Amino acid sequence: MDNQNPQFSTPPTEEIHLQDYLNVLYRRRLVFFIAFAAVVISVSLYTLLMKPVYEVSTTLHVRDEKVRGGGVLDDLGLSRQNPVETEIEILKSRTNAEDVVERLNLTWQVAEQSEGLDFRILEFASSAEIPAYSVEITGPETFLVRDSTKRVLGQGTSGKRMQQENLTLVLDGLKGKAGDGFKLTLLPFNDVVGALRDGVRASEVGKGTNIIRASYQSTDPVRARQVVNTLATVYLERSILLKTEEARKSVEFIEKQLEEVRTLLDSAEKSLEVYKREAGIVRLDSEAQSLIERLSLAEKERSAISLRRRQVDFALETLNTAIELEQGYAPSVLLDDPVVAALAQQLAALEVERRGLLVEVTEAHPLMQALQDQIREIQSKLLSIYQSTRQSLSVRIASLTADMDRYEAGLRKLPAAEQQLARLTRLATVNADIYTFLLQKHEEARIARASTISNISVIDSAITPDRPVKPQKKKNLLLGLIVGTMLGIGLAFFQEYLDDTIKDADTAKRILGLSILAVIPHIGPRPGKPEKIGEGEEQRPLISHFAPRSPAAEAFRSLRTSLHFSGVVGEKKVVLVTSSFPGEGKTTIAANLAETLAQTGARILLVGCDLRRPTLHAVFGASRTPGLTEILIGDATFEEAVHATGIHQLDFISAGTTPPNPAELLGSQRMVDLLQELRGRYDTIVLDAPPLLAVTDASILTSLSDRVAVVLEAGGVQIKAAQRLRELLDEAQAPVAGLILNDKTGKGMEYYASYRGRSGKYKYGYGYYSSGYSDEASEPVSSGWWQTVKGFFRFRR
Repeated sequence: MDNQNPQFSTPPTEEIHLQDYLNVLYRRRLVFFIAFAAVVISVSLYTLLMKPVYEVSTTLHVRDEKVRGGGVLDDLGLSRQNPVETEIEILKSRTNAEDVVERLNLTWQVAEQSEGLDFRILEFASSAEIPAYSVEITGPETFLVRDSTKRVLGQGTSGKRMQQENLTLVLDGLKGKAGDGFKLTLLPFNDVVGALRDGVRASEVGKGTNIIRASYQSTDPVRARQVVNTLATVYLERSILLKTEEARKSVEFIEKQLEEVRTLLDSAEKSLEVYKREAGIVRLDSEAQSLIERLSLAEKERSAISLRRRQVDFALETLNTAIELEQGYAPSVLLDDPVVAALAQQLAALEVERRGLLVEVTEAHPLMQALQDQIREIQSKLLSIYQSTRQSLSVRIASLTADMDRYEAGLRKLPAAEQQLARLTRLATVNADIYTFLLQKHEEARIARASTISNISVIDSAITPDRPVKPQKKKNLLLGLIVGTMLGIGLAFFQEYLDDTIKDADTAKRILGLSILAVIPHIGPRPGKPEKIGEGEEQRPLISHFAPRSPAAEAFRSLRTSLHFSGVVGEKKVVLVTSSFPGEGKTTIAANLAETLAQTGARILLVGCDLRRPTLHAVFGASRTPGLTEILIGDATFEEAVHATGIHQLDFISAGTTPPNPAELLGSQRMVDLLQELRGRYDTIVLDAPPLLAVTDASILTSLSDRVAVVLEAGGVQIKAAQRLRELLDEAQAPVAGLILNDKTGKGMEYYASYRGRSGKYKYGYGYYSSGYSDEASEPVSSGWWQTVKGFFRFRR
């Protein structure tokens, strides 16, 4: 007996084809369909159960206000006021949101309102820890209020204020029947404001259009329209207030001065008229007239400079506020000064650069901090110029005051009558000039204030939408199908990646370097057809006998042929069938192989050598004892232990009683002598051996065998275990004929549709025979849609 070890080799890696990917999806179809169904069902339920969401929008036009003085700012089209991006942030500011919440009373939440109940909430305030109340109608215009603990707080009347403990409530227009009610909750103000700010969307419609589109989504279309329109109104009011702050202060100051000067002018003119009538003096001499004119001019100039200084004070106040808030703002006062205009141009240019940089970085970025420092530096220079201007104006006012004092001293040298007339004339003339000057400045300030009112205008107000924007049923369902498909495919391939078991013949050949003797398809029960001999839970079907035309029977005949032409030289009488682990179907394969060999007319003996977990006797419905153990220990003779199956010339010996030392018995001289004796009686002896990786029994038996056939369950043996199996076979110098890939669980068909021959062209196995005959004569077998699809790709290849 030549126990030459077969040559282990690694076949070249084959190219991956589309069929391989399809096979992965078919094998993992359960995971795919679970993921697919989970996504599609979730999206469908979400879409169908989601409350409709409505969106309303309004459009605003922001017109440019160029910086006076022209230059580079006019060329760049920069506005002295905030740009569109800044206007959007102002529109979404917290101040505006708070005003909207207060005007619309968005903190008042009404829920579980009875059908047919109508009312208006005029006032609702609560300082309770949990401001949640239940209101129940008790009469035509009366209602009962309970707090969150169901405690009755009191009874109220429609149109009258109800004030109980921490609650103030006024309901009006109450219409409903007794027993109707609703729940009223006061939401946290800051939370409502935050939610409103998050819900408002604002953006420029097109680049450079200066048109802002503001939108808001809500399940209540009327409330959404109210929110958007109110927000636009608040924004316009606040924008006007901010942009006219300087002009407003100037107008208020001038109006106050006008009232005072008008009173003084009326009093002075009346006094002058009375004095002229009583004293009989109508005109002054030329010297007194000259002094009065100079004094009047000085007084008028001092009033103008005082007004200028007051405007500078307003500018200083506004500029200090802008510096504190880090806003790029330059006052409109003194823009006729070239130095101030140049600094304003630089400030606007830096503001443009800062806005452009904000698109890429945040406020905390070093570049942003550097730009802000430059803006602050220019504003500091402007602040110094305004402070210096104010100081110079104060000096000029002091100088004019001194001149007026000198002119008044000259008037005091006149005679008493003329002196009194000169004083009254001076007061009337000066007050008249100042009054005329203030009227002119008042009109200028009013025009300046009015010129900013139309800077922002509403193009389209929000209207109540007819259709919701969410959910978009068709889009959601389509996305659900796409995402479900992608997730299912991803999980299928991920599970395939995690699964390191040997799944097909190609992988087995690559890992073990052995040829594939046969691919045994799943042997399942056929209702109403006897496929077993005897009864018992551990019976295995003898498919090669009861279904000779089935795919499995054809696979066993293929195994018989492969064993006959295997590359093992020398005598081929003793065939050992083993596996890696228990439960891979080696006993079923050994029994069917023995029956298939017996079909040729040869004398076959099947020996159950798995002394630890014997199951061979259940296949034939025979007793477990006496068996091989009894023969080896001398308790029974071969003739007493052998069983004739009645199938051709097939005999078998069961394993017998489980001994305490199975390995020693199988490796004993008695076992050697028994096999030597049986070689003369039978043409072929098939040994059903224990698993190689579980115990050492099979390794011992390999030295007594002529050929070794290793059974691998498709999808049941990990690659590392297979590599260890290869090492054991190599160490034992076992005469391995090849591998038998067994589809024990029925999943093997998912791993291979056909066995690739060595040439890569000849397709042999389950896929071939499943399109031929079944176990019934002339009964065709349908290959199924999956086989048709994969057959198409095999044909294309």
